[in-house]
Amino acid sequence: MKKHDIIIVGAGVGGSTAAYFMAKSGLNVLMVEKDQFPRDKPCGDGQVQSIHPLLKSMGVYDKIEKYGYKCPGTMISDMDENSCVFNYPEGDFAFCTPRYIFDDIINKAALKQGVDYIDNFEVIEVIMERGKAKGIRGIQNGKFVELESNIVVLANGAHSMLSRQMGFYEEDPEYVFYGLRGYFENVRGMQDVIEFHYPDEMFIPSGYIWIFPMSKTKANVGVFITEKSLQGTGMTSEELLWWWRDNKKIGKERLGEAVPIGNLKGWRLPSGNKQKVYGNGVIAVGDAGNMIESLYGGGLPHAMIAGVCAAKACAESIAANDYSEEFLKRYSDYVDKELGTGYKSSEMIRNMIFSSTKDIKDLVEFTNKNLKGVRCSGGDGMGRFLVQERGYKGPTKGVYNK
Repeated sequence: MKKHDIIIVGAGVGGSTAAYFMAKSGLNVLMVEKDQFPRDKPCGDGQVQSIHPLLKSMGVYDKIEKYGYKCPGTMISDMDENSCVFNYPEGDFAFCTPRYIFDDIINKAALKQGVDYIDNFEVIEVIMERGKAKGIRGIQNGKFVELESNIVVLANGAHSMLSRQMGFYEEDPEYVFYGLRGYFENVRGMQDVIEFHYPDEMFIPSGYIWIFPMSKTKANVGVFITEKSLQGTGMTSEELLWWWRDNKKIGKERLGEAVPIGNLKGWRLPSGNKQKVYGNGVIAVGDAGNMIESLYGGGLPHAMIAGVCAAKACAESIAANDYSEEFLKRYSDYVDKELGTGYKSSEMIRNMIFSSTKDIKDLVEFTNKNLKGVRCSGGDGMGRFLVQERGYKGPTKGVYNK
């Protein structure tokens, strides 16, 4: 096969977004994928409102709207099961779209742009020559295959062994989360808002039970918890979900008569964006680059925005015929410009609110007392709480408010 300017490993939302904008700018791109699309991706299935303009720019917004369930608000409950709701500004909403559908739509948008594509191709290593990435080595149809490129983009998810090979892998148990997701029918008591429940000290910091509605009675329900906290519970993620159902009032209401659809699925979520994600001839996008934020575990907007940044940086690298680590640092700089403030805000909110059950309780009380009838995002509501109740004077702009 011919040499490509860029090989993208992984055809999920990060890889496909990068491929879409690279191909649109005229770059010679090959995207390889170990699975076949459509394929499932364990996730909460939420697509926040800040990503909607990007969906429109890719021409896929109408398709997402067709399949997505609109949620115009967020609920939070504390350990005592007191709750508050943040009602978004008029006209704002998050989509809840199964990743089986959403990722396939983004993937097909990239292919429509003329990206070369190989599926059922398992990449086993990045080919390195004199310290520089020169392509990939993988298995296709039972045979070893080598493919050459000037730049390799790693977008093959949180379990990426290629990311580990390049030294990009996140290992910190306080910033590696574990998620568990299941679909349930006959879920009771939902209000067309996304729900985050903080039912016990053992979930701290930032761990919760989530509910993303898919209809009036169907929902994506899951568990989000740090590796360190999960180890401290002595339970598995699945056992935590059933503990919530059997021991908490809201849990019993939501899941007491619910019927699971299919199997529960779990996965690893590296957060914080603390590791370097660029090298000589190689960069990492999305989960492979630990780009999940450390407050709610959101990763889809970050992966897609990083894909746009990757397209820009790679186009400049190709034009300059410079694939060095020094040159590709601009990719990391672009990501930081787009997402850095949001990462810092997420970390600040995690430390100042979601590392203490008392602070979560105070947030709920403040919201019910001061924000009744006020339309704002959850992030904006939390910012008001920190400024008015905690005297915080720093930035509160969230990663989702760009």
